[in-house]
Amino acid sequence: MSRQSEFNAASQAYYQAQVDLSQSLVERVASWWRGLSPQRAAEGSPAVVREFQTLVSASRSRSYAEGVNYHQAARKAATGDAGDAGDDDLWESRDTAAEAGKAKVSYYVHTAPLREEMKRGRLDDPDFLKSLDDTMESAGRNLALDAGRLAESGGRDALAEARENDAEVIGWYRMTDTDPCGFCAMLASRGAAYSKFMEPDQFHRGCHCQTLPLFRGVSMPPEDAAKRDEYLARFKATPGSGSSQARAFQEAFDTERKARRDGQSA
Repeated sequence: MSRQSEFNAASQAYYQAQVDLSQSLVERVASWWRGLSPQRAAEGSPAVVREFQTLVSASRSRSYAEGVNYHQAARKAATGDAGDAGDDDLWESRDTAAEAGKAKVSYYVHTAPLREEMKRGRLDDPDFLKSLDDTMESAGRNLALDAGRLAESGGRDALAEARENDAEVIGWYRMTDTDPCGFCAMLASRGAAYSKFMEPDQFHRGCHCQTLPLFRGVSMPPEDAAKRDEYLARFKATPGSGSSQARAFQEAFDTERKARRDGQSA
């Protein structure tokens, strides 16, 4: 297998591992959420929040390890040298307290509508109970999706640290998921060309896109290069300039994406 083929395979394997890890956590959080009563979920006691933090932390740790392993595999495929797995110059000490804090914030942000709903009605009112169930379901869905984002942040953090500290990294690019939003497609259209106005480490809930490193001796995997070319051509064909062009590109892209998804679900 050529160096390029090894690099392509490592990149695809890492992407799939992150997707699987995130989706698995989303399912586990959703299952855990279904075991909570609306009252207990809305109250958000320290014990409940710790349960959520533990779920997120375990997956985030696995994601971080996947990021470290991928960087080494991609580096070795490109240069023949994986570097030192324990090299403190590449990977910084994780701030687990800050990670736990982000999970706590996520819990309270996504359960805020549930707390407001609990104040609105009476638990002996059938109509209110139906509305409460709907709010509970929505809060749990949003919390689970954000848990998946927090988990994938582990690998994304590991790669961001490595590319900052590894002199072998000559650039990076956005690998999009199978159905990217307009914002992610716009970032992917840049290929390996970024600026302070195009921050590569911005990810939303439900996003499986990745910012991956490039090394001398290898190029972007062909499927990612093809997406870059497609999105760049579309961006250039979008009327306007600067922020207005970027906004028009994203709006048109997202409109088509929504129509496609609505058609698939019909």
